[in-house]
Parts: sequence; structure tokens; C-alpha cells
Amino acid sequence: MAILKSLPLCACVALMVVGVLFVSAESTLLVYFKRAPPLRSRSPNAVFQYLVERLDGSNACKRNSCSFSCELDGKVYPCQDNGIVLTNLTLNHEHTFLLTASTNKGERNSSLYSWFIDTIPPTAAVTSKQTHTNGQRIAIDVTFTEPCSGLGGFHCLNSSNCDIMVAGPAQVDASSLQIIRPGVKYSLEVMISSRITYGRVVITMAENTCIDQAGNPFTRTHDSTLTIHFDRRPVMVDFWTSVSSYELKINGIPRTVVATNKPEDLIIFLDFSIPIRNSTEQVLNALQVNSGVLTPLHGSSNGTRRFSFQLKNMSRTEIITIELQAASIFGRTDTPVSPVAPITFLYDHMRPKVVLRTSSLTETRDFNINIIAEFTKPVFGFGASIVEVSGGRLIRQVFKELSRALYSFTVQAATKDVSVTIPVGKVTDISGNENLASNQLDIQHYSTPAISVALYSFINAGTMATSLVAAMVSLSSANLEALSILALGGTSSPVSNPFTNLHGVVGHLQVFALTSWFSTNQYIKYCETTRGLRWLIPHHKLPWKNHDTWSSVWEREKLEGRSNGLSAGEHYNKDQQHNDFVNLSYINHKLSFQSENATKSGRLHNQHDISKTSTLYGLPLNSVEYFTYFLRGEPLSASNVIKVMESYKGWQDMEMNLFWLGVGGSCLVLVHVFIIFFLRQRTGRPPQGSLSVPRFELFLLILMLPCLSQSSTFVIKGGTTGGIITGVLLLAIPVAFILSVFLFLIIAIYSGTFAQYKECKQVTTEEKWYKKLLFFFIGRPTTGKWFDRNGLPSSFLSRFGILFDDWKGPQELIIGDQNESNSISKWTESGQSGMRRTKTVSSEDSNEEIKNPEFKRVLGCVRASYIILDLLRRVGLGIISVAYPSENSNKSLFALIITLIQFIYLFTTKPYISRSVQVVESVSLLSEVGVFVILILQNGSNSVEAAKTWELVMLFLLMLTFIAQLTNQWYTMVYTILKLSQSQNKTLRHGLKFAAKGLILPFLPSKHWSSVISTTSQPETDQPSINPIGTGTEFERRNRNGYMDPISAMTATVVPVQSPSTPSHNVIERRHPTTLDTGASSHIEVEGKWLKGHKAGLRKELKMLRELAKASFSGDTRVDEASTSYTIGEQHSSDEIYSGNPKRRYY
Repeated sequence: MAILKSLPLCACVALMVVGVLFVSAESTLLVYFKRAPPLRSRSPNAVFQYLVERLDGSNACKRNSCSFSCELDGKVYPCQDNGIVLTNLTLNHEHTFLLTASTNKGERNSSLYSWFIDTIPPTAAVTSKQTHTNGQRIAIDVTFTEPCSGLGGFHCLNSSNCDIMVAGPAQVDASSLQIIRPGVKYSLEVMISSRITYGRVVITMAENTCIDQAGNPFTRTHDSTLTIHFDRRPVMVDFWTSVSSYELKINGIPRTVVATNKPEDLIIFLDFSIPIRNSTEQVLNALQVNSGVLTPLHGSSNGTRRFSFQLKNMSRTEIITIELQAASIFGRTDTPVSPVAPITFLYDHMRPKVVLRTSSLTETRDFNINIIAEFTKPVFGFGASIVEVSGGRLIRQVFKELSRALYSFTVQAATKDVSVTIPVGKVTDISGNENLASNQLDIQHYSTPAISVALYSFINAGTMATSLVAAMVSLSSANLEALSILALGGTSSPVSNPFTNLHGVVGHLQVFALTSWFSTNQYIKYCETTRGLRWLIPHHKLPWKNHDTWSSVWEREKLEGRSNGLSAGEHYNKDQQHNDFVNLSYINHKLSFQSENATKSGRLHNQHDISKTSTLYGLPLNSVEYFTYFLRGEPLSASNVIKVMESYKGWQDMEMNLFWLGVGGSCLVLVHVFIIFFLRQRTGRPPQGSLSVPRFELFLLILMLPCLSQSSTFVIKGGTTGGIITGVLLLAIPVAFILSVFLFLIIAIYSGTFAQYKECKQVTTEEKWYKKLLFFFIGRPTTGKWFDRNGLPSSFLSRFGILFDDWKGPQELIIGDQNESNSISKWTESGQSGMRRTKTVSSEDSNEEIKNPEFKRVLGCVRASYIILDLLRRVGLGIISVAYPSENSNKSLFALIITLIQFIYLFTTKPYISRSVQVVESVSLLSEVGVFVILILQNGSNSVEAAKTWELVMLFLLMLTFIAQLTNQWYTMVYTILKLSQSQNKTLRHGLKFAAKGLILPFLPSKHWSSVISTTSQPETDQPSINPIGTGTEFERRNRNGYMDPISAMTATVVPVQSPSTPSHNVIERRHPTTLDTGASSHIEVEGKWLKGHKAGLRKELKMLRELAKASFSGDTRVDEASTSYTIGEQHSSDEIYSGNPKRRYY
């Protein structure tokens, strides 16, 4: 086998050696082919004729001296001397013919010829870079399979003489012909008509265009025809999702809502009107989604026209917005895809929660309990039958849908314990999620306790009776003064000020009434008691309005246009996008399905599911609207609804305050105006004292401060622009009043320009320790009065005294030795200046009037400023009562701080002239401090026994304050009535009789005034009347000034001297020397009247006064420390007579 394998190799080597030897030998023969096939032939036969010559051109094969050898494609064929014919050669193949000639002389030579038999006709391919276009010109290439230049080759002279034929709205641009490879490749352009929007153009080669070198004619094939599609229409895309879509009416306009709670529904589809050139990856990159990740779904895609993607990695609740960047996607005609609206839908996997709230307290006396159901998102299918009520019944007539997330209804209590709840799975949201169970609302219904009714009835009756009696006494005194001056020619009837601290009584009761707003879980008995005092604010239901339910309040809100933007808050999402939603509200939009029913599965009946048909029944909602309508629920939107309702309630509360304040205040002012006009018509002069102008109006304004400040806070707390402006304007009234009072004190009181406070202080040798302790708490006994300055009318104190005359001021002291029995303190009035001042007259000259140091003066200014602190507390408590939520204990803390500051101020400065008022004010403030402390402690205490104890303590403190204030006020009024008595033994009966005459005198004919007043003013003794006035000129001045101090104008008495053993504050005691040891005393009172013969002369008057003084000073005369009177005395060194006219009495 090895030998056989090596034989071919040896043969090849031998052949090569022979060839080399042959070539190397110089050939003397030349072989020529006289006939041969063409290099490219289409015939399967070949004829070869050849000639052999020598170098000299002679025929080398004469006489058949040559032998020939023929070889075709390596195969030897016999051949003749003149030629050979080859037939049935292989077509489309290259052949090689080798001819070898040799002579008998051994000469040899060979000739080789090659040719290709080609029977394949030439074809051409018409191609273009794009077969779809939107342009007007398109370039095409014509490429032949082989050079085809026969018959003139490819040519294109013009559109009608061209080897390119065009079918359709196009023609060849012959001028664009370019020869890239001659006979093989050509390029030219085809122009498409611009008048046709879309269509196709068929481009094909003409027949018999050319022949190739083998003579094969051109033959058209499939590639010789090119179809160009042109389309200038926009490329559309159907961008949709498999999420269920429904028709929803908003404000009666159909809208498309797309929402789901199933992750498997989150598939996005893109259906293009024509195939696009972009790949799936490029389309995916062109999709922008705000949440989640998109992944391709290859099984659901369809070539280059339909793409589908799955949305994954979603949170529980999202508003999904998917946007297609259409500019980056092109159709196959190279036209960009037209912009398409983004897909926005709601994916919500969270179940709606519901919270029940009530406008009532957890313990309420109202039978109708208003309840609001606040869902965290809009729900569908909620009705009255879903609410479960225990211990009462739901009133279906008042069930109201305020919004899809907010429902109000009223439950009527039937038992003591009422509970309301909403079960789980009763309603669904727009995504199909069923609701969770609500909280259980437990309310205890109670009736107003009898003890509360009794207490506030007693307080109200006592306050009204006290105010009425004080007004009657003041009116009587004013009438007596006015009529006595007219009837008797200048003697004024006794007048006093029964309104000494009435504004303090009402002010403290107002504080207790304000505490009813301080907490929602107050003790029932105390709360109902203080609610019964709200008329003092005043705060009461308006007569033309019934108790509003939440729904009716909200309906009016919508009608009045107050339900503007709801504030966005912390619910759902706090990003900047959602912060831009603050000016939107879904509450004003009515969301309604054609059918309101919901199935158990959460789907909605009878709704058009448009997800599969892609047919919109209305504009789809955008992301803002989805958030507004379906996600911004409670606590966001419902809380704002409640805030709007509270804002409306603030307006209603303000109306309740201001209406009754206007009614009550205007009625009192009208009554006052009527009294003024009536008395001016009857007597020719207005009333003085407590009913003077503007003293009575200032009194009313002080009582109005808590109401005004609370009313302003009601509307400011609502947060509306109108409410804030209205509240600020209301609050400006108390602020302006307090600033005016402060300026008045600075100008008129601190500097002593208009009034001066003077105080008589007794010098004592020693004091017991218990007295010192008592004086430390309640202050030392003082006799102090305010006096007019020169040039001011005497009515200044009566008109403006309410702002300062109850309190001490920058004082001038009159010091007398208490151990001196002849020490006499006398209040005198200057002759022509009209200023009241105090002088000290003593036989031993033991009394003196001194100026206080600067510290005492500053202390007096601080004491006079107590009214500022009191007014600020009234305003502050009115604001605090409603400025904070009722469950916030800070309001009680702030009220406690303010009250403690006022008490410390009161205790350290002791500003009241009257020690009794100082005591009752201290008791009242301490009681209020106790109430505020209990309200603070109440929030952290859950003990029932402790609650009962604290409730009783609060009621006790309330009654303690009222009784203390009422006792002091009635003591003042009784004292005033006693002073009206003209008998030596002052009795209440005589005082009441005189007060009754003062009330009826203005209604009597003027001709009876003199007889009535003359009869009433005569003392029971036979002591002759004297003129208490020093001079006629002085009387005329006082008569012109009009108002005289009521008590001073009533009597002329012995000079008052402090006596520790004085038995009564209401009498002036005269002791005889013979009765000093036994304590016997006799009362001497001299009535000062101006008789008709008052023009007798100054000498006679002075003589009468001296005689009276001698009779009065024959013994040791002593008076109570608080009594004030005219004093008549004779000075040892002078005949000057001093007649005092003190302003008022304090005790």
C-alpha cells in the first residue's frame, strides 16, 4: 500500500523534470489557433483549427510530418492535423484546451487556450436605501449582475426614453444619472409627486436593455422591480393600558377614570399606525414613568407595530404617569411619531379608613348628636343603612353627603350611652378597595343637673337684682340732686355711688363663664353652671337660627362661596408636586356614578369599562385631579372641611356675641339717653354721679372687653382673609381703649394735672402684732379722696372717676397724731379755684400736710395703673378662651399665669382705697387661680372620686367669689341708702323712703318739688338750719358748676377725727366731756340748706357759723375714719372758716 501511494508522487516529479527539460530546450516550432471559440461563449460546442510553423514561417507539418496531442480540461482527446470539434461541453464553466505538436525530427511545442461558456442572461437589481419615505425625491441604484454593454448598454436620456420604467405618481430625473461602474452600476433619482399624500411607486427595468459579452440578452428578474412606499401622513400611536377604566361624572361632565388595585393589571401597550424603525429597547427608553420599572413583554408584542410592557416594583399607593417621548420614535417612512398624551392612572392598594367625629362633647345634654364620617379617600355606596347605632336612632332625613369622603348625619339619643360605628367592607373606593372598620364613637347623654340650674339661676338672679337696685339708687340720687338744686335754690339732695365695684362683680363672673370654653371634658355640674353664665359675655344662640347640623353649615358654606382652597397637609405625600395642590378642592365637585351601588368585590355596577375598547367617554383625569378627587381625603381634606366648618362656626359665634352685645348695650345706652333727655327736659340739667356721661358708657365698655376680644378670636382662628380683617378690626377696639386709658392716666393722674389723690394718715404710737399681720394682708386703714385741680369743672371726677377713683394714686399725705384729742382734720375747698384740697387744723398745730418722696409717688402711679392690668386680663382671657383647641391645656396655663400676675400685683401694691374691695378682689382672684389649677390637673387625672371632689371645689370657688362680691356690693348699696336718710337715727326704712321719692319726683308737677324736698330734708330735731357754704360767692360757683359731692352737699358736721372706738361707719359721733368714761355719745348732725333769705349778708352768716362751731367743739368730737362731711371750725388765730367738700367716702 505504501508503494501504491508513492507512485503518483513519483509520476509528478518525473513530469516536472521532463517539463523543465522541455522548456529549457529551445523550441523551433510555433503553434497557432486559426479558429477557436470566443473567450465568453454561449455555445456548448467548440471548434479548434491550428497551424504549426517554423521560425522562418514555413509549414512544419508538410507531408503529415507532425503529430498532434489535444487535451481538454486535463483530458486527452484525439485530434486531427487540421483541427478538432468539441461538443456538449459543460455550460457555464471555464474550459482549457491544450494543443501539443511534435515533428518527426523531435521538435515539439504547445499552445494553451481558455474560454468560458456562459449561458446565463444578465440581470439588474434596482435598489434603494429606503423603500418607505415621506420625501419627494428618492435615490435608486441599478446594478447588473455582469457587464452588459451590448446594444448600447444602459441609458436614460429623459423620463420617456429611459431603461427605468416608473409606475405611479413619480418620474425619473434623467439629469441625476451617474455611472458608478460602466456597464455594471448606475445611480439616479426618482421624483415623487407632492400632490399625493400617500401611495406607492413601482420602478422596473425595461426589456432588451442590453446583452452581455456572451451574447445573452438582458432578462428582468424580481430584483429588477422596486416598490417605493411614500406616506406623508403623521404616524399615530395608540397608547393605552389594561387597567380598568370607568366613566365618572364630575359637575355633570363625563370624565374617564382609570384605577386599579391589582398589580397584574399594570400593562402598557403601544399600537402604532405603521411599523416603526425603532427597536424594543429604544421604545422602552422612550417611555418615562414616575414610579416603578417597565419591562418588555415579548409574547404580547407584534413586530414593529405593537409593543407591550409590564410595570413592576410599585408602592402601595401611587398616581402613575407614563409619558412617551414621541420625538425619538420614527416610522418606517422616517416620519416621527406624533405626540401622544401621557397615561395617568391610579394604583391604590390601601383600603380606605373611616373616622367618626362629632361636634358634640363626649358627654352632652343635646338629644340630637351631629356626627361626621371622614373617610381617608372618596368612597362609593355609603348610605344611612350602613351606619350601626346603639342606644339611639339615625335620623335619615338629615343624612347628607358633603363629599365622597365626608358624610354627615344626626343620631338621636334614646338611652344614656350611645355608640356609633361603621362595619368593615361596606363601601369601596375608586380602585375597588373595601373599607376598614371605623372607630366606635361613644357618647354619654345627660340632662342638665338640678344643682347647676339652681346655682346659675341664683347667680343670675343675684346679679340682675344687684344691678337693678344699683341703677335705681343711682337714678334716685341723681334725681334728688337735680331736683333739690332747682327747688331749694342750690341745696343738692344726697347722692352716692352704688356702682362702686359692680364692674368687678360682673368681670369675675365673666371669667368663670369663659372657663366653659377652656376644656371639652370639664366636670358636668361645673360646666353646665358656667354655661348658664354665658349671657354675661354675652354668648347665646341667635333667635332666628336653629341648631345647625354639620351638613347645613357646609351647605351654607358652599352657597356663600367660602369653601375656597383646602390646605394640603401631611397626608399621602409631602413632595413639592403635592404642595402645589393647596389651592384645589374636590369638595365643590360633585362626583357621581350613573349607579351608586357597589358589589362585594369592590367593582361598580353599570359602568362602562373602556380599557379594552380604548374609547374615551370623557377627558381622562390628570395626576392633579386624581390626587384631588381620590387621594386627598381625611385627614387632609376632611380636616380642612372641618376647619372650614369651624371657620363658619367662628363667624356664627361672633354673630352670637355681637348680636346680643349690640342688643344689650344699645338698650342700656338708649335707656341712659332717655334718662338724660328726660331729666334735662324736667330739670334743665343732666344726671350726675354714676349715670353721668361718659361714666356709664365707660362702665359698659369695660364689661364689653371680654366679648369683643373673644369675638375677634373666633373669626381670626378661622384663617380666612375676611375673618382675619374683621377680627383685627374688632380687636382694635379694646386695644385702643386700653391705650386711651393708659394715656389718660399718664396725662391726668400720674402728673396730677387734672386730679390729685390725698390721704389722711393717723400717727400711732404702737400697734399690736395681730394688727400688723392683718394690715400685711389687707392693708392699713386709710382715708383717701381724689380732688379736682384748679380750672377744671367739678364734674370731672364724676364723669371720668370710674377709671381711677377706686384706686389709690400719687398721694399727698395729711398726718395727724392720733393721741391728740384736739387734732382736727379738715377738708376744705378753696374759694375761687374750685380745687378741693385738705388742710389740717389743730389747736396745738399737731397736724401737717406733707409731700411724699419720689418712691411713694411712683408707688402711687403703680397703684393707679391697676386698672390697666385688669383690662388687659379681661381682654387676654377672652382671647385665650377660644384661641386654642378645647383639648389643649395651655389655655388654662396661660390664664393661670395672667391671673397670678394680677393677684401678685394686687397683693403687693394694695391699690384699692377700700379695704373691703381689696379683700373681695383678692378672694376672687385666688378662687380663679384655684379653678385654673384644677383645669390643668384635670387633664392628667382619671380618678372618679377625685373628679367629684374637684368638681365640688370648683363650684365652691365660684360661689365663694360670687357671695364675696355680692356681699360687698350690697353693703355699699345699703350704706348709700342709709346715707339718704335725713333722720338722726339713720335707718334703712327712711333711706328707702327717700330713695323712692327720688324715683317718683321727676314725674310729679314741678310745683310740688319744693314741698316734697322741704319735707323730706327737714331733720327730726328743731335745730335751726344754717348755710354750710362759707360765702355766697362760693355757693354761686358751686351752683354754676352743677355737681357737688352728694354726701358733702348733704350735711355740715363736726370735723371728723379718727376714733378707734367709733361704733359705726355711718354716723358722726359727738362725745361730751361728762360721758367720755362711760362711752355715752350723742349724734349731732347739722343740715346745710340754703334758705330763701340767703342774701342777708356775709357778716350774719359768719356769726352763725362761729356759734355752731363753738357748740360743736365744746366736747371731744370723734368720727369714723371713713366718714366725710363738711367741717366747720374756728381757727384760733384767724376768723377764716373752712368748709370741706370731700368727693366720696371709703371704709
